[in-house]
Amino acid sequence: MRLLVGLTSLIGSVERYADRFDLLELRADPKRLPSTKALRKLHASAPKLVTSLLVPQDQSGAALESADRATPFVEAADALGASWVVVQTGAEFGPSQRARQRLENLLARFRADGRRLAWEPRGPWEPEVAVAQAITWGVALVQDLSVFAGTGESVVYTRLRALGPGAALKSGALEHLAEELETADEAVVVVEGNPSGKARSRIGRVVLGAAAEREEAAAADEDEELDEEEELDGDYEEDDEDES
Repeated sequence: MRLLVGLTSLIGSVERYADRFDLLELRADPKRLPSTKALRKLHASAPKLVTSLLVPQDQSGAALESADRATPFVEAADALGASWVVVQTGAEFGPSQRARQRLENLLARFRADGRRLAWEPRGPWEPEVAVAQAITWGVALVQDLSVFAGTGESVVYTRLRALGPGAALKSGALEHLAEELETADEAVVVVEGNPSGKARSRIGRVVLGAAAEREEAAAADEDEELDEEEELDGDYEEDDEDES
């Protein structure tokens, strides 16, 4: 599994941040988002750092209504070299056909070579309906997989919600996360708030450790099956000798 862990804001210099985390999610807030020039510089300063642009619910509503309102976000994603764009929708965005079409059109504006898209509904969507819609659009569905059940997709984007300053990630939550990522080939884990400095190592240890244990168990099962087949082959050979 390819596991990417990051925060929702840049703490310290980008070079130092890139030494501690794999991914950085930036909020597309016009009042806080750096200029396109600054975003290009950030990307150039840490080219191996995977970046994600979040279009939050207080911005996506206007972008859904007017294509022009989305242009600054598209330009920001391009300048950042964003590997991911996440569109978050709020309480006013329901599952009507008109709303679905508008979001599909907005997502299409962010599509680019090598870029993945994700949708984070925070409105009146039943979980199974949201899952089906995300699959239809070919985007990742953002959920907190330390609490909720996932979709079982091979590429996952999960957000661990609102931790307080220096908060520790609970072992039970991480174990649940590891179970939900069991079938994933690639997983992005974004941690909200200001977690402890050991967040990356703790998440990696639990999630990747669980994956390694599953691989070892699968290998042991295969070895056991091979041994059983060899024993059966031996029995057949002995039967042949007895008959002769």
